[in-house]
Amino acid sequence: MRDMGDELRELTRDECLDRVRAGRIGRVAVTHRALPAILPVNYVFDHGVVFRTRTGSMLDSACRGSVVAFEIDDLAEDGTAGWSVLIVGVADALEGSERLRAITLGLSSALGDTTDHFVRVSLGTMTGRQISRPVIGVARNA
Repeated sequence: MRDMGDELRELTRDECLDRVRAGRIGRVAVTHRALPAILPVNYVFDHGVVFRTRTGSMLDSACRGSVVAFEIDDLAEDGTAGWSVLIVGVADALEGSERLRAITLGLSSALGDTTDHFVRVSLGTMTGRQISRPVIGVARNA
C-alpha cells in the first residue's frame, strides 16, 4: 500500500526515452507456448530496443513479429524511490543491413558471441512512472 506522503508521477515520453537510452539491462516479456516468459537481456537503444539472442532459442522464436513488453527500472536500496519504464512494441529480427549495423553497436551478451541473432523492439507505446518518498527528519535529544 502506498503511503499518502509518497509522490507518484507519470514520466514524460522524453524522460522515458532518456532512461531507456542510458540503460543497458532490461527484461523482455514474451509469450511462449501460450504462457508468459520474462527474460533479462543486455540491450542498446537504436531506433528501438535492440538485444541479442541465440538463433533457434525460445526468445528468438517468440520475437518474430510478435507483440512483446520490455521493461527497465531502478529502485533505491532502501526502497524509498524508484522509477520504471515499460515499452510495448513489435519485436522483429534484424536482417541484412540492419543486422550489419547492429553488429557495430557494441552490444554484448552474457551468453557470449554465440548469440548471433539481433532483435529490435519498436517503440509502440511507452509509459513510465517515478515514485519518491519524502525524507522525514528525526528529532534528536540534545
